[in-house]
Amino acid sequence: MKRIKNSWLYIKHFKMNSIFLRTFLLIAVLIIVPFLILSIMFYSNTIRNLREEITLENSSILDSSVNIIDRTLTECDMMSSSIANNESAQMFMINNINTDSFRSLAQLAKTLPIVYKYIDSVYIYSDLYNSVIMNENPIPLDEFSDSGWLDGYKSVNSQRGVIIPRIKNNTYPQLITIIKPIYVADEKKGAVIMNIDSQIMYSSMLYKRYKDGRIFSLINHDNNIIMSSDSSYFNMQPDNIGLTSEAVQSDTKSVSCEINGENHTVLSADSRISGYKYISAYPLTLYKHRLSQFRLQIITILMLLLTTVFILAYVASLKSYTPLREIISFLDNSSPFDDNIDAEDKNELMYIINSIQLHIEDKTKMEEILEERMKLLKKAQYDMLQTQINPHFLYNTLETINWMSYNLSNSDNPVSKSLINLANFFRNTLSSGYFVSIEDEIKYTKEYVSILALRYGDLFDIEWDIDDEILSCTIIKICLQPLIENAVYHGLKPKNDKGLIKISGQCDNDNIVITVSDNGVGMDGETLNNLNLTFSDNVYDDEKSHIGLANVNKRIKIIFGENYGISVQSREGKGTDVYVTIPREL
Repeated sequence: MKRIKNSWLYIKHFKMNSIFLRTFLLIAVLIIVPFLILSIMFYSNTIRNLREEITLENSSILDSSVNIIDRTLTECDMMSSSIANNESAQMFMINNINTDSFRSLAQLAKTLPIVYKYIDSVYIYSDLYNSVIMNENPIPLDEFSDSGWLDGYKSVNSQRGVIIPRIKNNTYPQLITIIKPIYVADEKKGAVIMNIDSQIMYSSMLYKRYKDGRIFSLINHDNNIIMSSDSSYFNMQPDNIGLTSEAVQSDTKSVSCEINGENHTVLSADSRISGYKYISAYPLTLYKHRLSQFRLQIITILMLLLTTVFILAYVASLKSYTPLREIISFLDNSSPFDDNIDAEDKNELMYIINSIQLHIEDKTKMEEILEERMKLLKKAQYDMLQTQINPHFLYNTLETINWMSYNLSNSDNPVSKSLINLANFFRNTLSSGYFVSIEDEIKYTKEYVSILALRYGDLFDIEWDIDDEILSCTIIKICLQPLIENAVYHGLKPKNDKGLIKISGQCDNDNIVITVSDNGVGMDGETLNNLNLTFSDNVYDDEKSHIGLANVNKRIKIIFGENYGISVQSREGKGTDVYVTIPREL
């Protein structure tokens, strides 16, 4: 887990215990909960009001529809009675003569369908002559194309007549036929047949009231539908479309019915001039649609409130996070280790307390680690400097030999110079402290190189390529000498030919990399892997070869840390590159 750097990481880690979420929940409880309670109460009240509103609306529409259709059928019935009682019509029943009154009667039968769009046709039938007046001339019944009313006429046995539903010639249109008998001397001699187009009557008078899936039906004495908003219901029984007998007979309350697989609330009413039944069905989908719109409004307001609460909680928590973030950032940056947030840190305050405790514990650990490293460092230096003779004795002996050599020749000579270099080298080795500048390390190393050159003659050349910017940086003492000695003994000496040692140093971001390269015999892959494995495992064994490299690697890791040390690259027969990596600043 990465260290906490911003407020969102606090929220992500501490979850419900974070300041933000606790503030958010507190504000939400104070605002959202009352809103939800009021919304539920208002929603329940709205459902009740909508149901009452739908029932009232349906009842109002039904009442106005009853008035319109009753009035229209009454007018049609009165017109039929007026024609049936007309003297010319009665004369036609007994004397099929061509007179002016007869022609006026025929003109009336022709004119009514023109004046009233919902009247399809008007027939005047004479039983005696078995003929029909539709236009100006009588038409024999056997030549008349529409005879579907004839059975209804035969069943009439009173002057009130009958109203029957039928389809003209079994094709179209759907008709409500009023059959008004004509009596002469109390004997039925014929009838006036007025055909009303039920669909035209509905479309012209009720269509605007019954849209959006609402259903209207007019049911006659025979329990057949003679007018409907759906033409397919014509002349059907109500129960065939889902209208139960309870819904048809109920005049005081609404009844729920399933019509065409959809729930409706149904109201019925009796005709004021006949025994017909009017049915008005209101689909509940309209009711549900209005409720869904109301729910959408509640959800929209709720989302806006949640957004507002979120913003308020975030702004409030930011003011609290500012000092906390500064404290936590200071604790994180000042920690000597990569401290992770512990699972027991239940909130920001607990994290600060635990971090302070951790810093106290880390200080104690650092003191223990430093003491242990100092012990290891002293042992490593002791191992490096230990030889078969006491180094102080060796230093004093070299000084004595130097003066003896000088006295023999009465001047400087190669032996005297080598002894001076070797003495200076040991003086640097025995001086106190663990660190020197890179510039001084190079100076002492060059004195050692002059001794090697005296011994091996022209066995090797040496090149220096050190960036000036790193000369003042700090390095451990006696770091380069073991690397050059390793290059001579293990790289160039077995080659039996003159070689080249190149020493380079430069900055690499926050590190310093010093490379000691030779063009000697190199080493095979297995030896190289084992050597690098020894360096990475931080093993130091004076029984093995390359103990100088191992000693330098050990001391670097003790002082600078495990991320620094020595690595080697080599190719057999091509040479070896030894890389020393140390921090730029100690």
